[in-house]
Amino acid sequence: MAPRVAAAQIAHETNVFSTVKTDVAAFQASGIHLGQDVDDNARDTNTEYRGFITGASAQGFDLIPLLAVWATPSGMVTREAIAHLAGLLADGLRQAQRDGPIDGILLALHGAMVTEIDDDGEGYLLQTARDVVGPHVPVVATLDLHANISSRMVQLADVLIGYDTYPHVDMADRGEEAAAILARLMRGEMRPTAALRKPPMLPTSQRMTTGRMPMRALIEQAHRMEEDPRVINVTVAGGFPPADVADAGFGIVVTTDNDPDLAAELANELASEAWSLRDGFLGGVATFEHAAELFRALDSEEDVDMPVSGPLVLVDIADNPWGGGPGDSAELVRFLFAEGVHGAAVALVRDPAVVRTAIAAGPGAEIVVDLGGKTDRLHGEPLPVRAHVKLLSDGRYVNDGPMMEGLAVDLGPTALLLCEPAAGPPAPPVEVLVTTRAETPIDLNVFRCHGIEPARRRVIGLKGKGHFRAAFEPIARRVVLVEGPGITGSDLSRLNFRNVRRPIWPLDPAEAIAFAMGSG
Repeated sequence: MAPRVAAAQIAHETNVFSTVKTDVAAFQASGIHLGQDVDDNARDTNTEYRGFITGASAQGFDLIPLLAVWATPSGMVTREAIAHLAGLLADGLRQAQRDGPIDGILLALHGAMVTEIDDDGEGYLLQTARDVVGPHVPVVATLDLHANISSRMVQLADVLIGYDTYPHVDMADRGEEAAAILARLMRGEMRPTAALRKPPMLPTSQRMTTGRMPMRALIEQAHRMEEDPRVINVTVAGGFPPADVADAGFGIVVTTDNDPDLAAELANELASEAWSLRDGFLGGVATFEHAAELFRALDSEEDVDMPVSGPLVLVDIADNPWGGGPGDSAELVRFLFAEGVHGAAVALVRDPAVVRTAIAAGPGAEIVVDLGGKTDRLHGEPLPVRAHVKLLSDGRYVNDGPMMEGLAVDLGPTALLLCEPAAGPPAPPVEVLVTTRAETPIDLNVFRCHGIEPARRRVIGLKGKGHFRAAFEPIARRVVLVEGPGITGSDLSRLNFRNVRRPIWPLDPAEAIAFAMGSG
């Protein structure tokens, strides 16, 4: 009889500085999939769960789908929401037990969930699973590269496997790796021993992409360590500062086969290297003044063939929906107006009220609205615009990849507006995707499904940090990160941290931190 493996995905990246709590409805909006629906939705996607499916087939075990749920990053997960999710996980495991023994568990987690009842959301979910199946059933969990890894997670899971890429294009690969490791555990071929090191680093992610230094060097070093047959996995996690928990920040987990001394040695080595490279995580963000100079340089160039050379991609990192931003900042549009930029398209501004106005007016209508800036005053003021309603849609499309290829996206009712200033000096119109839901635009189809070919625009405006690079960097003439007002940017001094451990770099000077390797 084939081994029976229960599998689930429960993920949220929590920005506690967001004023928008993450309740049950937030998870329902993204879809709570149960049972066979989990497999059906994941089978053709580049996700961890697809990797579980592929791995189960390759390793010869039966996969029992429990649930898959995800919510757009936002504020604290409410008491009711985490109780609901944990209840679904526990109920699914108990139902699976009634049908026969559970031989192993695969979990796709994030690593930066914070809840009203436990600031270690993943630790809470792992404990929920352990409470049902006991301490001896092997559990392997995948984690996001921006996980805040806790010692509790390490203790409750047999093996933790983090992504190796940012943008995260290896999600299915890591799921398949998790399945292969679990198969070896179920056969009794290994005895995992893990070491966690937490260098006192709280870097933001704008320079954490794995194709560039310094993260590239750390991932390459981790891969060299994994060539040792005694090493099961080496995970490098950059952390997620706005979770504001004691475990926020950089984390290294080395898992070996019954060799705790080797795990500790390698974890210390990698943590020391991360500390030495810390300054490489700083910077990478231009001022709006510098971005304006780039636009003027574009204006001075004659006979530029933009379809060949591509657009300038301008990214506001401070209202990144996948970092917990509300997505309703209009500062990019305001800046494009101020600079008189021609041929610009922006994705996106979340403003359900403006979408409703556009729908009521209909395609072809002219409307005057206050765009964005409605969630709070942390992300700028509303922007008065006069807009032509070019197109209305249901906001649904499928990612073309490479990140999350095949995954369906739902922006909610969406309006493509051709916007001009409603007050002040005139400016060239800007195409703006105005949505009902907040999502980070990581795929070219966010534009293409609304009649815009991004490669043929002069300027593309986005909200994000690094994930956009997988799809947009190949078409870009240049990528420029800027930082408007907001809670997801690189300037940590904007955030009133209460719970991160101190001292920690860069909140505190490196000279004030006594970092003894092996004590992290």
